[in-house]
Amino acid sequence: MTEQPRIGIIGAGAMGSSLAAITSRFAPTAIVCREPQRAAQIFEHGVRCTGALEATARPVIVRDAAELGEIGGVQYLFIAVKTTSLQEVCEELAPLREKIRQPGRPEVKLISYQNGIDPGRAIMDMLGTTKVMRMVLRYGAVIRDEQGTVDIIMHDPPHCIGCLDDSIRPDCEYLAEKFTEVGFGTEYLDNIEVPVWAKGIINAAINPVCALVNADIGSVFDSPSRELVVRMLDEGEAVARAEGIDLGENFRERALELASKSTHHLPSMVHDIQQGRPSEVGQLNRQIVDRAAALGVPVPTHETIDALIETFDWQVYHKKM
Repeated sequence: MTEQPRIGIIGAGAMGSSLAAITSRFAPTAIVCREPQRAAQIFEHGVRCTGALEATARPVIVRDAAELGEIGGVQYLFIAVKTTSLQEVCEELAPLREKIRQPGRPEVKLISYQNGIDPGRAIMDMLGTTKVMRMVLRYGAVIRDEQGTVDIIMHDPPHCIGCLDDSIRPDCEYLAEKFTEVGFGTEYLDNIEVPVWAKGIINAAINPVCALVNADIGSVFDSPSRELVVRMLDEGEAVARAEGIDLGENFRERALELASKSTHHLPSMVHDIQQGRPSEVGQLNRQIVDRAAALGVPVPTHETIDALIETFDWQVYHKKM
């Protein structure tokens, strides 16, 4: 009898930790945690999610992806790191995919658990495989206290999962079913690119503005900077339309309504800028700017915001020199 599929998660931040609390409800789960302090928190207290989604778990903790093979391997591997770490993670995974495969199971299936338009395709390109699923998430999370409690700011299912390789559609459907069974409503979509673009545009319109004015979403929406968000939503939709992506009617209004459900949320890009870490602007605004240039679509607001956020990244880079 084939052993139950096991799940691995690379990334122990708010999103990776909350994911571990959810997947542990339906499958043995291991989490790759490189930070000793965070690993100690999870070892002592487990993963505890509060707020809009309640969940607790004690996943197996490993120091790196190679150790996933030593504990019996995995069938599904979620990559839940920030996009700024994606290349490093893929370089580590490239020689390991067979070594961390769960015995008796086919090759490890990968799931991209990031924001932005291109992470799923980037993982495919860097690892030379099309067997990569993509999840689009409708929740926000942040680590709140010294015990590492994850506060779920907003949870507005259904979440989505999909793929570009039809051979792994059954895997998508399996995970959607299991997530839904444990209260994390998820649906399989044939065209995952539509929600990928919609979520990417929303994040690109809101996160950098919050970072630049050092404020949560609600404060931005109550201030003159709301107009910047509106302009970038419209510009992003124009790029999607030129790319052949139909976001449906009243996209701007639907996007603002979704964002209004998490007005107290401080996007992770704000924390990145505050703490002098590289931001994810490359996976958000820069990808829209690059596509706009190739398609001949004007995106002046995105270009301006991108240049300002990249200045913070430039300062981080030069501080490390």
